[in-house]
Amino acid sequence: MNEGVTLVLGGLGIKGISNIGTLQALSNHDMPIRKIVASGISSMAATQFALGRDMDSLTAHLARFFTENHRSLWGLERLSGMPRGRTRRVRDSFAYFLRERFFCQSNFKRLSIMEWETIEGDLQNFFGEVTPADFRMPLSISAINLDLGKEVLLEEGNLVDQLKAAIAFPGLFPPVKIGNQEFVGSTFYCELPLGNLDENDSPIVVIDIPSYLSSQQPGNVIETIARMDELRSITIKQKLLGKADRIFSLGGLSGFQWGNYKQISAQVGLAQQEMEQLLSRSDSA
Repeated sequence: MNEGVTLVLGGLGIKGISNIGTLQALSNHDMPIRKIVASGISSMAATQFALGRDMDSLTAHLARFFTENHRSLWGLERLSGMPRGRTRRVRDSFAYFLRERFFCQSNFKRLSIMEWETIEGDLQNFFGEVTPADFRMPLSISAINLDLGKEVLLEEGNLVDQLKAAIAFPGLFPPVKIGNQEFVGSTFYCELPLGNLDENDSPIVVIDIPSYLSSQQPGNVIETIARMDELRSITIKQKLLGKADRIFSLGGLSGFQWGNYKQISAQVGLAQQEMEQLLSRSDSA
């Protein structure tokens, strides 16, 4: 068996950026990693790490990108169109925000809210010159193959296309065509890409960033649907976590607001700090 662990990165939406900090902590503790499996924005952090590049530069790049593009990407500056009393709940729920703010108010006829031109140039500038020989460890990027109707791991081909597939959240970005098939991100199914792993990948170490589930009762049909989707996702994740040999759960990040782009740098630092503490406890146990 190859030395090292299979590292699986979780994190829904912008929470995935926190894995920049968790990977820095793992590097500081010299955890041997033989493969990384990631989905969503976590895939960008995993790519930077697998390339052996400076992680702080990716944090700065993402913080700058969201700061410059937050109005067109998320529209969270004032949450226009939302009653004031509901803004906190919206901020706490990625699924709710997409359904209520975008789908139900203005986008029934649109395939997606955003076009790839918004971010494709940044991905190309940051990762476009990467070749397979540049990776220091294997990287698998999780996505849903729409033609096959199942989760797959992308390991070969154009890296930018793979990253686009990873972050192609349905309704937010359109599907990505790779070859003759279309892909979307697997985080809408489950934020932890464990579906294709088995005993051959053991030991499997999971970085879980729990999602916040509001204790308030749903106030209407839309909120009820969103709550059902959140519960479905949590149930699937709990079932898949049975594959993990070790789980590091960053509970301190569970209340982080997915649209809080202004706190990206601070959140990466908090993630690193919490991961360092978890690793230290594990080492002393």
